[in-house]
This record gives sequence, C-alpha cells and structure tokens, in this order.
Amino acid sequence: RLDSPHDTKAPSIMTTFVTGAVGVLRHRARNHLNASLLAAHRRLFSSPGSVLRLDEMTGTWVVYASGRQDRPKQTASSSSSLKRRLADLPSHLEGCPFCAGNEHMTPDVLLSVGDRMRVVPNKFPAVDPLETSHIRLGGERCSFADKHPLNNEIPAVGFHEVVIESPYHNHHVAAAPDRGHARDLLTAFRERGLAHRLAEVALPPSADYADDDVSAPPRRIEHTVFFKNHGATAGASLDHPHSQIVSTPVVPVEAQRLQSLALGYFRKNRVNLYEKVAVEEMVLFEGGLGGGGGANASRVVDFSENFVAVVPYASPGPYVITIFPRYGGDGTLDGTAVDCSDFTSCTDDLLDECAAVLHSCLSRLHVLLDEPCFNLVVQTAPVPGRGVQAAARSSAFFRWHIRITPRLGAGAMAGFELGSGFFSNSHMPEDDAAELRAVRPFTDTDG
Repeated sequence: RLDSPHDTKAPSIMTTFVTGAVGVLRHRARNHLNASLLAAHRRLFSSPGSVLRLDEMTGTWVVYASGRQDRPKQTASSSSSLKRRLADLPSHLEGCPFCAGNEHMTPDVLLSVGDRMRVVPNKFPAVDPLETSHIRLGGERCSFADKHPLNNEIPAVGFHEVVIESPYHNHHVAAAPDRGHARDLLTAFRERGLAHRLAEVALPPSADYADDDVSAPPRRIEHTVFFKNHGATAGASLDHPHSQIVSTPVVPVEAQRLQSLALGYFRKNRVNLYEKVAVEEMVLFEGGLGGGGGANASRVVDFSENFVAVVPYASPGPYVITIFPRYGGDGTLDGTAVDCSDFTSCTDDLLDECAAVLHSCLSRLHVLLDEPCFNLVVQTAPVPGRGVQAAARSSAFFRWHIRITPRLGAGAMAGFELGSGFFSNSHMPEDDAAELRAVRPFTDTDG
C-alpha cells in the first residue's frame, strides 16, 4: 500500500527513495572531494627524491627515501631463528652485486684502497646525489621552513656511498688474520669523508634569502657518519661485507647531543670528558696489573699509545665497546696537526694504530659471541668552520670515537626504554670487559 500524500506521520516510499539517493550522491561527492584533496596533498608533499623532515617535538631529522624499498636483500629475516655466518657462505655468490666478476652491477668506482676494497655510490641512497638535488614541489623550490612553522622540510641531498670491503662474499673483518682489512676500511672512510667536504651541496637558499640574493651562503656538507651493519638484526640487507658513508647538509641530533654533553662537562669541570675517562680507565687498569686488584673492576678491553677501547661505565647493552683517542688538542705525533675531534684529520700512522685496536675488539667479539650481528659507527664532530660549528673549537671538549654495538636480540628497545629513555642492561660492564680481555684475538702474527 502506498502512503497517502497527506499522511505526515510517515514519508512515502518515493520520498524515502529520493532522500536516500540524494544522500548517497552527497556522500560520494564528499568522498570524491576528499580524495581529490588527498591526491593534491600527496602531489604537493611527495617528490621523486628523498627529503629530510624535522620533528619539532623531538628535534629529530627523519630521512624519507622511498627508493630504498627496492634494494636487494640477502640476509635472513631478523625474526628468523636461523643464524647466518659468513664462514658458512661461499666465497662467491652468483648474482651478488659486490662479488668479484659482478662489477658491472654497481656504479663506477670512486675510490680503491689496496687490492680488495672499493667505494661506489649507493644505488639505493638515503640521500639524493647532488645532480638530482633541485627538487620542485608545485613549481616552488623547497626551503628550510614553509608557511607552516611546524612543517620543516628540505631535499635530502648529499652523499651516500658503499664501501665494498672485499671481492669475497664471506670475508669478515673480524676474522681477518691481521689489521689490514680494518686499516683499509678506516682509510676509505677518511678519504671519502674529506672528498665530500670539498663539494658544495646545491640546495636552494633558505627562507631568509631571496632566490637571486648573492649574499645567501652556499649550503655545504656539515656532517658525515661512517657505519657498518653486520647481520640482519643489525639492519644489513646484504651478507657481502660492506660499510656505508652518508654525508648531509644538516647536523643530526645524535651528533649535536654528543657535542652538547661534552661541552657541558667541559664548562662545568674545565677538562675534556674523553680525556678524563681515558686517564681514569687506564689508571684503574694499570693499578690492577700492579697488584691493586683494579683490573677486575676495569672496563678497558684493549689499548695502544694513542687509543683506548673500553666498555662504557653505563653501557646501554651487553659487550658494547667504545674506541677513542688518548691524544688531545690539535696536534700529536711529531707535531703533525691532528684534530682529536675530527676523524678525517687522522694521519696514516694513527689510522694504522687505531686499526690494530679495532681489529682486536672485533675479533674478541667474534670469538666470544660466535660472530654476532653488530653496528659499528664512527662518530666525528661536524665539519669545522661550517654552520654553528664555526663558533666552537671542538677539540677542546670532544673526541671522535668508534662505537661497536652487538645486536644480541633479546634486550633491545622495548616499551620501557622507548617510554622512559632509560636503557635496561643485565650485564655489568666490568664483567663484559673481563670476558673480552680473556679472549685471544687474531693478531698480525697468526697464520
């Protein structure tokens, strides 16, 4: 029965149908409009290259590099219970871009060190190479600050390179018979770091300058991080031994934090924090060797005339090792100008000496923990004389250093650590150092 048109208590079937149809059309129109706005937003804020965004709440710069999703993967999943050891892999893997005979699969060589190590541009970079640095969004160039004060974004340009450490797929720096592999790696790091500083980064001028303002300062590399990821748990996507170098026109938060802490200690105590740690750790260690029992409480793993390796007093995890210079200021080794805060200022002799300590530490970890996954990072001061670094002589309060962090699975960052900023470590640093000292590392005299 059709309702009477004079019945006001209930709408007619036709009225209900028409009202519903109109509602559907309006809903579709709103969805279409929202989709159009979303598409426009994506066109505006996405680009074919990488970008750096600043999180104002944490002060952290984040690199968005969608192209890295396509990089090849050899390592097992970090969640896999199967552990892959380089010694169990073949010396050559067909299809591996880093193995001997597959050089055509990588970009042209930028640097060769010795007869086994080469540096090439990363085919899947986190930062775009300089020739693609002019990124335009909607016809306008990116700037450090757009019209929204909380949306700070610049093109992520600079250098991202891969150090192919060996032509052999299963050659591990920690299992090398001598320090030669470690020395070549440090040499490659230094040489490419110096080369990056000579290039100007073609970033657009900041919001404080007009496009045609000749007084706008050029943007250049301000910081370089050198690192090695070994194993899936450490973030490596390829088994083949390799390291990486990334140089950026901004100083990362971690580098700023380390310098700020060291400067704060210097202002309060009028002494270099790293110098203080080196002296006190060596006194404790040598006191134990003299019969005072200090060696049992020492955190020293190994040392040389100009370097010391220690498990940090408040180590964030098991068996973490920090290697840093014992020399200070702006000169050492027969008066040769060396900046103790700047890794790239190291002489060949210093790199060779550091390589011996580095190789010792890596081989101790290799033997004690059965080839653990690990991250190795060389932390150096920002480029002297550029940006805010022009206002500081960092050698007075900071020293470059190497941090080796074994990734042992359980005990990684969880809710408590992420929420509080505290690290939880079930290993006492003194015990870890004693275990590492007890391991006989591979030496130059081993066969």
